[in-house]
Amino acid sequence: MTYSLPNILSFLRVLIAPFVYQMIRSGDHSLIIYALIIYSIGAITDYLDGLIARKWGNTSSFGSFLDPIADKVLTNAALLGLMAIGVIAPWIIIIIIGRDIFITLLRIYADRNGMPIITSTSAKIKTAIQLSCSILILLILSLESGTQLIDSFGFVVDITMYVIAFLTLYTSVEYCFQNKQLLNHLLLEPRIPGLKSMIATCFGIGYSPFAPGTIASVMSILVTILPISHVQLQIATVIAIILAIPSIQYVESLHGDDSSVIVIDEVIGMWIILSMDFVVYTPAILVLALILFRLFDIFKPFPINIINRKKGAFWVLADDIVAALLTIIFLYGFMIIQIGSNLLLMR
Repeated sequence: MTYSLPNILSFLRVLIAPFVYQMIRSGDHSLIIYALIIYSIGAITDYLDGLIARKWGNTSSFGSFLDPIADKVLTNAALLGLMAIGVIAPWIIIIIIGRDIFITLLRIYADRNGMPIITSTSAKIKTAIQLSCSILILLILSLESGTQLIDSFGFVVDITMYVIAFLTLYTSVEYCFQNKQLLNHLLLEPRIPGLKSMIATCFGIGYSPFAPGTIASVMSILVTILPISHVQLQIATVIAIILAIPSIQYVESLHGDDSSVIVIDEVIGMWIILSMDFVVYTPAILVLALILFRLFDIFKPFPINIINRKKGAFWVLADDIVAALLTIIFLYGFMIIQIGSNLLLMR
C-alpha cells in the first residue's frame, strides 16, 4: 500500500466507525447530530476516494480491496447503533453483517490466491442505499421530535430495511455464482492449516503491506460495536489466546519467527485492555488506549524489549500482553487523575 489519498480516505472510514456507533447508541440528541456529521463525511469519502484514484492514477489492488471493506465497516457500525436504540430489527442486522463477513473473507482468500473479486454493480447499489437510509434516519433522529417521527413512520423504515435485506441476500447469491471457481478452490483446501492462517493473520489483515499491526489494533476496537459486556470480552480473549498459540506456531513455520503477517497478538492485546471493567467505550478513551498500546508495542520499553528477544508463539503473545498491561496501568492512572480533578472542581 502507498500513502495515497484514496487509501487514506478509505482507512478513515474504518477509524470513525466505532465513534459513530457509540454516538448513535448513546441516544443523546446532540451526539446523534455529531454522528450524522461524521457519518456523512465518511459517506462523501466513499465517493471521493474512487474518483481521486481514477483521476490521479492512484488505483491499486490494495485500494480496491480496502474500499469495499471500509464501506462495510462504516455502514454496519451505523446500522448496529440504530439497532441498539430499537430503530432496526436485529434479524436484519444479522443478515447484513453475516453476508458482509462472508464476502470479506472470500475477498481476502481471493486476493491471497491471485483471483481478486470485482465489486458488482448490485452490491454498490446496496451499499449506496444503506448509506442513504442511515443518513436519512440519523437526520430525522437529530431533530427534537425525531423519535416520535420514527415511531409514526416506522413502517417506512421497515419496508426500506426489507429491501436492503433482499438486496443483501441477492448479492450474496450473485457473488457465489460469479465466483464458482474460487469457491470450488476453497472447498478443496485443507481445513486446519487454512484456519490457523486465518486466525494468526486475523482473517488476512496481516497480509496488508502497510502497518498490519496497527490496522489489526484499530480493527480490534470494532468489537466495541457489538453488544458485548466486559466479562464476555474477557472470555473471548481467553479463547483467542488458546487458539492463537498453535496458529502462530504454524504461521511461523511458514514465514519465520514473529513474522509481520502475525497480527492476532495485537488484537488480543487490545482486547485485554478493552475487557477491563473501568475502561469505558468513549471515543476519547478508545483513541487513548489505541495510541498508548501502539507506542508500547512499537518502541518496546523495559520489560517488553527483553520479552521480544525470546522466540516462540508464547513470547509473540507475551510482549503484546505486557504492552496491554502497561497501557492498562496508564489508563487507570489517567482515570484516577480525572476523577481527582473533578472532585477538586466540585469543592
